[in-house]
Amino acid sequence: MNPEAVNSLLSATPFVPFRLTLTTGETMDVRDPSPVFISNLSIHMFGIKRQGEHLADWFRLISLRHVVKIEALEPQAA
Repeated sequence: MNPEAVNSLLSATPFVPFRLTLTTGETMDVRDPSPVFISNLSIHMFGIKRQGEHLADWFRLISLRHVVKIEALEPQAA
């Protein structure tokens, strides 16, 4: 996977939630683009406890090499 492809999904208007499937079979859902950052080789994901805080609940560093599939998710009900 290349960083431009993931960045275009994160920058889409309107944003469409998506699921990353990794080579291990693990999946990661991206429902909010704001705590996700892309570098040349990786995706950096943060789990934020409360809006407006800078405290991460969890952190994931995912190699773009290990992303084998990206699929759109249905938006969460309000």
